Amino acid sequence: MSLYVDTRGLTERPRRFSEVILEGLAPGGGLYVPEALPYFDLPDVLAMHRLPYPERAARVYEAFGLGMKPVQVATICEQAYGYNFDHTQVAPVRRVGDRFVLELWHGPTLAFKDMALQCMPLFFSEALEMAHAAGTTDLDYLVLVATSGDTGVAALDGYADRPHTRIVVYYPDAGVSAVQERQMITQPGGNLSVFRLDGDFDTCQTAVKAVFDDEAFAKELADEHGLALSSANSINWGRLLPQIVYYLSAYADMAHDGHVAAGEPIDVCVPTGNFGNILAAYYAWRCGAPLRRLLCASNTNNVLTDFLATGVYDISSRSLVKTPSPSMDILVSSNLERLLYDLTAAGDEAATAAAEEGCDTEEKRPEDIALPRHAWASTRPPRCHDPGRIRAWMADLKETGRFEVDDAVKGRLQDQFVGAWVDNDTCLRTIGEVHAEHGYLLDPHTAVGWKVAGDLATDAPVLVAGTAHWGKFAADTLRALTGTPSDAPLPGDDDGLALLDRVAELAPDAKVPRQLRLVRERPVRFDTRVEGTREAVEQSLRDWLTSSS
Repeated sequence: MSLYVDTRGLTERPRRFSEVILEGLAPGGGLYVPEALPYFDLPDVLAMHRLPYPERAARVYEAFGLGMKPVQVATICEQAYGYNFDHTQVAPVRRVGDRFVLELWHGPTLAFKDMALQCMPLFFSEALEMAHAAGTTDLDYLVLVATSGDTGVAALDGYADRPHTRIVVYYPDAGVSAVQERQMITQPGGNLSVFRLDGDFDTCQTAVKAVFDDEAFAKELADEHGLALSSANSINWGRLLPQIVYYLSAYADMAHDGHVAAGEPIDVCVPTGNFGNILAAYYAWRCGAPLRRLLCASNTNNVLTDFLATGVYDISSRSLVKTPSPSMDILVSSNLERLLYDLTAAGDEAATAAAEEGCDTEEKRPEDIALPRHAWASTRPPRCHDPGRIRAWMADLKETGRFEVDDAVKGRLQDQFVGAWVDNDTCLRTIGEVHAEHGYLLDPHTAVGWKVAGDLATDAPVLVAGTAHWGKFAADTLRALTGTPSDAPLPGDDDGLALLDRVAELAPDAKVPRQLRLVRERPVRFDTRVEGTREAVEQSLRDWLTSSS
């Protein structure tokens, strides 16, 4: 059974998976990461193509040692990746021109978040049942979510009417698409609520994270409502683990279909905001997927592009810019902390001294297996990390709005990652060009990834993460197809749902998905706006819990 540690080194003991998925955020604000990663040799990766997707997922989860019986894991995977996905392969790879698109939007809410959030709530319920049975807690859980769009939609769908669990989602005012908002505010379920929050996503995320740090409010929830807090954002390891699966799966499919020779490394380009999806690709590489470079694609909020180039993360003078890719409109990329923790691993010269001080530097993988490409991730890499540096960098970010990593970490970062960004009009122009040339309709986020993949292309095959269906962003898709600038109003009806039909008229090969046709028919349930502060969020929770009890 694998154990998990805190990136900031403030927990008194390692946690089991069942504890991590319930806690979400570590005490002191750190994020949980596995002490060691499993390793799949090339034959294991290639063999995945023979398995249906639920079995691929179960194989990866079992390798991570979840502390659950294999039959439980298999049952969860069958339930998570079944009839609720509209493609039998769940996450198919499609060749589009000279690139490959990993379609991650075939789930019930039409975004890559479904790949985790159809699965995570089932593991969450299993972990909570285990905790109740063991007597480690008698509390139920309140899942809090700050969303830039797709996470909220997918989390609501995944957690709706789950036993012993309630979920509340906060989304930024004017910070999500009309379709995303409609999906959230019409979501059925007796255990959930949705609030529109004044401010941008970073304001929303900061306010919600502050609630987790409020010990007095946690005590109030436990004493008065019998609830503990958890998160469904990608700060929860339960969100990241399912995402690792589809990168291993995609490579297996590409090799089987003859798009790459077995073992030939590929580049992966990921449109990136909170750094969770590209981090999953990094973990997949650490677990044995033959990936070469990870291409970090940003929109105009390009703090990550600058960081990858300079080693300096600086948002002190930046303001969030609204773009056609709202799920990437983020300046504080929470999951970057996990990557930095991994990159602080001591080098060979420090391994002996670290071991003498009690740091377990030996990763649990066979001695005869060598990871590709980097000496620091080789056969038996020392994995003695430095949470002190993480604490210092995160403190600098909170206090000054910037931090700078040391040269060793910067070098390791740039070995694996390269970044580029795309402005708003180029994003929309890319959608129009790809559709005109290939008859394939990208959503704005995937368009950012497509353009960066082209800009940074070498001779290696490139896999672009297709993160959402175009229908979730009908207004900007229509702008793209009509050559309308990103900041120009659309003529006629600007209702996001009505625009779906106008897009379908211009692109007959692009059908309005059943999921969105059903959303049109659902009544609006939630329309409350709150201020972007911890106090306002907590009061909204008090009011909702009281009224719904």
